[in-house]
Amino acid sequence: MREDFPIYSDSVLRSRLQFADLEKLKSIDPEPIWAKSDGFIEKMEGAADIARARSRVVEPSREALLEIHSVIFSAQPGAGKLRSSSPAPLYRGHDCPPSEFVSRSLDNLFQWLAAESFTEIHSIEKAALVLLRIVDIWPFEFGNLTTAIVFANVFLKNAGLIPFFVLPEHAREFDKIIAQAMSIETQPLVNAIHKTIKRELEAIGR
Repeated sequence: MREDFPIYSDSVLRSRLQFADLEKLKSIDPEPIWAKSDGFIEKMEGAADIARARSRVVEPSREALLEIHSVIFSAQPGAGKLRSSSPAPLYRGHDCPPSEFVSRSLDNLFQWLAAESFTEIHSIEKAALVLLRIVDIWPFEFGNLTTAIVFANVFLKNAGLIPFFVLPEHAREFDKIIAQAMSIETQPLVNAIHKTIKRELEAIGR
């Protein structure tokens, strides 16, 4: 696995100790990193106004997910609307339910987010799992990966952390990590978020 994911994967530890190195970096002003991330996220699928979307979302909810999609893809018909088509799964193990079950799948997602077992895990793991589940459901006709990242970043922001984003040179590797996560191997995705946060905090700290 380390050879397959050279940018992100170098840890197999899955506990709060994995993220302890971020605590000493939390005092750094995060705003420049949020602004930087907005630009990279907008390039992924032709989104816009990422900063405006995230400023309007305080807590994660079904309504917030739809609001994010509506704002960042406002120039496209169908922004903020659940898909009416049933595309073929993009990855092995991809759920991608038929259109008539998308709304129910989202209801199940947000019930899970309120469960005690979910609230007890670290925010980086929350972000990874939520990002993955939104991609798995594929709730919109377009812009699902971008919307999933923006929504997952709400958990990081509320924990006093900075956002996750994908540099263009890491895009192919990130796609492999999503495919791996669909097969229930989520650690590389957790590592991707952790290492991105650490890299950006250390860079601005210097």
